[in-house]
Amino acid sequence: MSSTPLEMPLPPGRGRLRFAAVGHLIRVVKALPPALRERALERAAGGVTADLPPFADVLRLVEAAGGIPDGIRWQERLRAQRPDLAAVCTHEVSDDSDGRVRGRLYLPPAGVPAAGAALVWVHGGAFVIGSLDQQEAHWPAVELAAAGIPVLSVDYRLALRGVHFPAPHDDVLSAWRWMTRNAARLGIEPNQVHLGGASAGGCLAAGAVLALRDTHQPLPASVYLAYPVLQGDLPAPSPDATRALTAAGLPAEEWLHGMFANWAGPTRWDHPYVAPGLADPTGLPPTYVLTCGIDILRRGSEPYVARLREAGVLVRHDVFDDSRHAPLDRPDTPDGRRAVSRLQSWLTGGMAALQT
Repeated sequence: MSSTPLEMPLPPGRGRLRFAAVGHLIRVVKALPPALRERALERAAGGVTADLPPFADVLRLVEAAGGIPDGIRWQERLRAQRPDLAAVCTHEVSDDSDGRVRGRLYLPPAGVPAAGAALVWVHGGAFVIGSLDQQEAHWPAVELAAAGIPVLSVDYRLALRGVHFPAPHDDVLSAWRWMTRNAARLGIEPNQVHLGGASAGGCLAAGAVLALRDTHQPLPASVYLAYPVLQGDLPAPSPDATRALTAAGLPAEEWLHGMFANWAGPTRWDHPYVAPGLADPTGLPPTYVLTCGIDILRRGSEPYVARLREAGVLVRHDVFDDSRHAPLDRPDTPDGRRAVSRLQSWLTGGMAALQT
């Protein structure tokens, strides 16, 4: 899922015309002069909560809008607060020589010691929103690059207007192959490249590593999954999770069902690359899973961690008990900063770096 800029005033009435009208309003916002557009987008920013309309209406709105843009004023503020991030070099990547590759490459500043790791990073957004300027896409990437870790943030096709699995899945695999093929010129070895994603992006990352395993291709150095979407039908919560999941503001499970049905399209919900939480994880590389305590997706991530351990996979599971969904989409919060710090430690030091 991850945060979404959808909390805009809705016209009176219900049904598809209502949400299509909001979508067309967003089209108007997108056509405004840059300064006005950025102010409007910043005011409209919201999140995935119980106040969201049904997923079918959200999809109707996003498709009518031609996609939801992400503002960049927050990036300007971040650079002002953190001048060290301004030295990170970025390059737009577009390459169709081996499948469709779209993304943004983040390279460490000159003089920063190489960290001996690189990351292919996949943002979230319920499979239907998000861009390279989204906080969850840009912020972890620029932080890691500033610390010496090259990052390719993937701009995969969204599940809009007839796009479903396997198109986004294929895009992540193409980006992975591009990054490993170009590893040497980035100053790293192909076996030092990690694969990670958040929320819906976590689903795509987890499905991609299964496909690499099943086709006997080289695996990532590790997999990083932040509050991932892992299956469409969630199991009952663990006793420890039950009380936390009564908190106000959590989205209904039906919202997840709608999102998952749109992502899967005609493919069965138990397909291993569609619902990686249901797949046999035997043979997967070391895996880090970040679970947010106040998040219905923990009902999928906690059983997945147990399956990884049963299969003999080296796994680190961190639970941020007091966090809601998507701390990596919140660069101005303590849990967001903690999540980025843990991600950096995992990439550079693995399990030994996270013993405290």
